[in-house]
Amino acid sequence: MTLHQHSDALSLADPYQQVQKMLDAVPDFAALHAAVELDVFEALATQTMTGDELADTCGADPDAMSRLLSWLHARGFVSCSPTGYRLTELGHVLTAEASPSQRYAVLVAGSTYWWNAIGRLAHTVRRGQPTQPEGQPVYEYLACTPGLADQFDRFMTARSTAVGRDLASLDGWTDIRRVTDLGGGLGGVLAALVHAHPHLRGVLAERPGVTARAHAHLKEQGLLGRIEIIAADIFEEVPRGAQRYLLSSILHNYSDEACLSLLTEVGHALRDNAGGQVWIVEGMLPRRTSTPSPWYATDIRMMSLFQGGRVRRVSHLRRLAEQAGLTIVHATRLPCGQTLLAAHLRPN
Repeated sequence: MTLHQHSDALSLADPYQQVQKMLDAVPDFAALHAAVELDVFEALATQTMTGDELADTCGADPDAMSRLLSWLHARGFVSCSPTGYRLTELGHVLTAEASPSQRYAVLVAGSTYWWNAIGRLAHTVRRGQPTQPEGQPVYEYLACTPGLADQFDRFMTARSTAVGRDLASLDGWTDIRRVTDLGGGLGGVLAALVHAHPHLRGVLAERPGVTARAHAHLKEQGLLGRIEIIAADIFEEVPRGAQRYLLSSILHNYSDEACLSLLTEVGHALRDNAGGQVWIVEGMLPRRTSTPSPWYATDIRMMSLFQGGRVRRVSHLRRLAEQAGLTIVHATRLPCGQTLLAAHLRPN
């Protein structure tokens, strides 16, 4: 065992050092966010540059940029040679052109709204509801903050495209002609599905404030002829006529009461198609609370941002589905890390 490996093993066994690693994660993320916001990764996307050249390009202090580059080098985002710095494979995932890209996830998580929300977590836990930075719920704030809304759209599209590809790879699409994505953002899931299955036609149901951006996004991909965009409040009425409905990363934003209301509306829509299903895609907490899972961090994030929002367990969602008159027929873990729950109307 090398000295470095011995140090890592010791730190994992030492409770004090375990907490220290968590403390160090705060400035680590701040450094990553700074590098993305300063466009360091974009500057290095196609060329090698010296520290001084990067400082000049990014409008930064040369000494401060040198220290940031030292952190990036130590963390494996860049490599260093006598001619300058260049991106590693890890660094490339933070460029805008990466597919998928983590650039916009970092920008959103480091935004003032998101940062303030998580920073007020103790107050949220005391009150049992988020403090809503800027005095506005998330989606209302995004509606009046176009720059952040664009970053959020790109962040969610990167995630939803991965989900769509996973769903498209599953069996069971041959007899489906029409699929409706409820709250599907810019249409990332639907785009992946219709690309993979040319016979499919999609319907994207979204808030009026999102539909214009979805139209532009799908137009770029040449999919407006295959995906219909409907401005709708899915909690009031779910568009009829689909054989399969999708709820992808939607339920974790809402309270049990709101989820029950939405699932009930979906159940009403399913009555029009015998054999129709709703596919619920969510990150799931493990059955045993002692099992480590990245979804605990997501649950904390949901608590900080959305009133009633939470990451649930399969058993929790199964109960909500049953209350809405639905039966979950199978659960499938997707390669992206989320879980698919397929449900249909409970027989009378």
